[in-house]
Amino acid sequence: MGRRGLSRAIKRVSIPLEALQRYVHAWRFEDELALAGHALPDITSLSLFGDEAPLELEVGCGTGEFLCGLAARHPERRFIGLDPSTQSLNFAARLAFEADLKNLRLIRAPIIALYPHFVPNALDAAYIHFPDPYVRSRQIHKVVNASVLKHLAQAMRPGGTLSFVSDHEALFQEALRLVEAAATDWERLHEERFLRGFTPDVKSRYQLKWERYGVEAFRFEVRRRKV
Repeated sequence: MGRRGLSRAIKRVSIPLEALQRYVHAWRFEDELALAGHALPDITSLSLFGDEAPLELEVGCGTGEFLCGLAARHPERRFIGLDPSTQSLNFAARLAFEADLKNLRLIRAPIIALYPHFVPNALDAAYIHFPDPYVRSRQIHKVVNASVLKHLAQAMRPGGTLSFVSDHEALFQEALRLVEAAATDWERLHEERFLRGFTPDVKSRYQLKWERYGVEAFRFEVRRRKV
């Protein structure tokens, strides 16, 4: 089962209205793309949280287990979760609400919809963990592509980090080749070409599902080069 199938399998749960109002940006990105509107603010700590704390972004946060775990451990930082699935984000909002997290926001959108809202040097870190390997348009993966890497590099402060993890080896190799081709933007944080295994303090439901089948994860971590 891919990520989309896992999202559809999530049981519908009751979400307090306060949780949705506090955490989820009710933004119709489809309208913005069509009408060039500006309903979503710039992606900065100041515009989203009212301060200038370090800002981190998870692309494809799903049901939010990993992201909420990060936010709970680092209250001094601010976190954004991005996902096109309303049902997944609602589940993530409930987790955040139950943990009373004050440093997290959720946006329903694909990453391409955020390009106009990225601000240079606004991000301190980004995470792309276990993206759906089968989401493509004209044979180009919607997350693992040169355009996404370029826009993340432009939004990242010098020294900011990007973490990529996948249990789909072909997709991982595709991402690895892309980041190596963008060597003017990114440099590795480890001597090895890539790393095996991923053991965060809190794992997403997608990671836990495939670990039960013994599927190995591959990862790399890179840093935005200083200009």
